[in-house]
Amino acid sequence: MAIPKGYCRLLPVLPTMVRAPRYRSRLAALCCHRPGDHVVAFVARAVVLGVFVALVARLWFLQIVDGRTLEQQVISNTRKTVILPAPRGRILDRNGIVLVDNRESTVVGVDWQAYSDLEPAQQARLRVRLADALNRGRLREDQITTKDIAHRLNDSRFSHLRPVPIATDVSVSQEIFLKEQADRFPAVTVDRQAVRSYPYGSLAAHVLGYVGSLSEDQWKDFEKANDPKKPYIQSDEIGKAGVEARYESYLRGTPGRRVYEVDRTGGIVREIRSLRHEPRPGDDLYLSLDAKIQYKTEEALQAKIVASDTPTPAGAAVLIDPRNGQVRAMASYPTYDPSELVGGISRDLWSELTDKKTKILSNRAIQEAFPAASTFKLASSYAGLSLGIIQPNEVVVDQGTYKLCDGDTSGCKKRNSGGGAAMGPITLSTALTRSSDFYFYRVGHLAWVRHKNGQAPEDALQAKMKELGYGAKTGIDLTGETPGRVPTPATNRELADTLWNQSHENYGNDPALWQDARRWKAGYSADIAIGQFDVLVSPLQTANAYASLANADGRLYQPSLLDRITKYRSDVIVKPFEAKTIRTIDWHDWKPALLEGFAGVTQSGLGTAYPPFQGFPFETFPVSGKTGTAEVGDDANSKRDNSLFVGFGPNPDNQWVASVMIEGGG
Repeated sequence: MAIPKGYCRLLPVLPTMVRAPRYRSRLAALCCHRPGDHVVAFVARAVVLGVFVALVARLWFLQIVDGRTLEQQVISNTRKTVILPAPRGRILDRNGIVLVDNRESTVVGVDWQAYSDLEPAQQARLRVRLADALNRGRLREDQITTKDIAHRLNDSRFSHLRPVPIATDVSVSQEIFLKEQADRFPAVTVDRQAVRSYPYGSLAAHVLGYVGSLSEDQWKDFEKANDPKKPYIQSDEIGKAGVEARYESYLRGTPGRRVYEVDRTGGIVREIRSLRHEPRPGDDLYLSLDAKIQYKTEEALQAKIVASDTPTPAGAAVLIDPRNGQVRAMASYPTYDPSELVGGISRDLWSELTDKKTKILSNRAIQEAFPAASTFKLASSYAGLSLGIIQPNEVVVDQGTYKLCDGDTSGCKKRNSGGGAAMGPITLSTALTRSSDFYFYRVGHLAWVRHKNGQAPEDALQAKMKELGYGAKTGIDLTGETPGRVPTPATNRELADTLWNQSHENYGNDPALWQDARRWKAGYSADIAIGQFDVLVSPLQTANAYASLANADGRLYQPSLLDRITKYRSDVIVKPFEAKTIRTIDWHDWKPALLEGFAGVTQSGLGTAYPPFQGFPFETFPVSGKTGTAEVGDDANSKRDNSLFVGFGPNPDNQWVASVMIEGGG
């Protein structure tokens, strides 16, 4: 090996030590060049220089040109945000009685970070041991399998930066066991979390509703547009029914946030504490309900259903304040206990609650529509008076059977209920007190005649009935409300056309029968006037219609379950109740006759509700009302008539309107 000439020129100036004779001779020998050495030296210098230039250029590009991009990638790739759930706000009655609260639940989870560090065999053994520990004391159908645990751990809904929940509401003994045997359960966590509690069990269950896990469709919606202030994650719970769903945005707390720096494998390096936000509870919801009146309403409804011995034990009741539309009580039977839905629900229980026959989860006060029967005669009275078909003091002779046309066929005759007994000369008030079908058949028939004579639109009768809120949603602050139905000539044609288009066999392949079905007949208008012919209403619609007569100014209010919303455990009001008027009904000078007729229902010896009101304290609490018996089928064993009643009092300064329906009450 030889030293390049350039370095040999430095020999005279080398340090004294190097210039010592014993080193100098060796260096001099190395400086003796052979042919071709200068070529090798040149190539070496060129290579070194090229590598140096390339390194400098790359360093400049990384630091100056691409530096900012890479910096952002490093930050985004190493920061992970964990959302922490916040307690929901409480739900209380108007007087501050807590109907829904939060309680601590012991939750067993698995720290995915620690779990992933275990060997596959260790993970399998841990799943077996954990399942055995959690199943102690559990019923067979509620037991947790190793597959359940594995599924949870692989479920994308749960973040890997916080424990994945495996079981809730574990017993104290299980909690102690897992903590004492922590060395046998690596990666297993035992924490306390807030879950919903119901101090009064099933009280007002259909109003309160329940919470449950986000559905796939709900999560897809949130993925597209999440709430920036209260973001959801896939494992969150949300209000599913009742006011829990309607007032979700208020009841839901503001989630907390933890931001972690993680490595490429997902392991936590540190928490960035400057970005930490603590969870904040949701707002408190005060309902317009009175818990004591709610209890009495549910108790009375269930007692009457049991006493009626109906083959279809079901019913509903609603109590509202006619002065502002606030709901004081709302009951639906059969009912359920929302606490059974906390932390998940078994398939058997869910099947029972959603059975299409019993419809336990359905709020019959607003979500189901039933034949209105004679309670609809308020709407028929208002329509007849508004159209000038009847006058308050006009005398009509009730003959027991009303003839729509000449002849003795059943289609031409309409009889009073109870065998068609004649009532003789009656006025509007008497017709309401005694519930004369004859009188109201006449109202419907004359409305049909007016249209045939070109004196009124084909749906003039129904249009006036709908002004009282029938055939439309009331707008109450609950989900799933039914609009009910008031049949019209137009809807009748639509139904006939739909059936014909589905299958001509629905009309025996006879176009003439189809065209005949499209015609609106006199009997249809007559039946509508007594609340039959598929007139369907909810108990709330009936109560609200009568409230417009019972209050002082004829206002038809939008019913509401809200009294106020406040900050959590505070008197600071976030949202107050504001009465909303749908429309104002002009009762003209007809009101005294109507009120007299409804007062007679309960207080007159001829009234249809007089017998059950015997002994009622009318001297201190005068009550008016209207009965209804709705035909729902011909099978007396399984489809007895529905029983209905709507009442208001104390007269004349009415503060309450109650509407009750018992299926198959007879």
